[in-house]
Amino acid sequence: MKHLIKTSVFLLALMLPLAAMAYDFVIDGVYYTSDLWGDYVMVSDQGADGGHYSGNVTIPASVTHEDTTYPVSRINAYAFSNCADLTGVTIPASVTEISDHAFENCTSLAAVELPEKLTEIGSAAFEGCTSFTRIDIPASITKLGIWSFQNCTNLTDVYCHITDPSQVDFGFNSFALEDENYAPRTLHVPAGTVEAFKNAGWGDYFGNIVEM
Repeated sequence: MKHLIKTSVFLLALMLPLAAMAYDFVIDGVYYTSDLWGDYVMVSDQGADGGHYSGNVTIPASVTHEDTTYPVSRINAYAFSNCADLTGVTIPASVTEISDHAFENCTSLAAVELPEKLTEIGSAAFEGCTSFTRIDIPASITKLGIWSFQNCTNLTDVYCHITDPSQVDFGFNSFALEDENYAPRTLHVPAGTVEAFKNAGWGDYFGNIVEM
């Protein structure tokens, strides 16, 4: 038993430096982590190096590292969180998931174009992005996590291209505001879907729901 405990402690000690490294490599100032099988890479935070992304960041559709080219398929949890000086980000069509807290409290990020094949926006992904005035939700979305756009205080117009909101995992407080003043907000939806969005709970966070 003592030998087993010593072995476990030794293995844990070996793993600690790996846990501190939040990325595998960096290209043009963007940090990446590969999936377990090396099929694709994810944009990551800067880990033990500290610091933050700033200015305008362009994420490519693919990157080449050590003679292997990987598609960029996901933005990892916390990748850009608390990057107060991030002013713009270009997300490629290859990205299908934006994970939890990915852009949380990016207070200078005034706009972002979500890719048309995006399927999931994680919990608190854009919470506290106070410079947003508009966002377009692509038709491909199947999950909108809890608090995903919570406290985006200047967000007045959401253009949602989802045709059947009943098929979307719509998280609690996705568009919530602390002051609960939703009157200035408008949700723009496809023709004939206003009642469906109200029934799916979206109307709780918008003063108006109108057809596009």
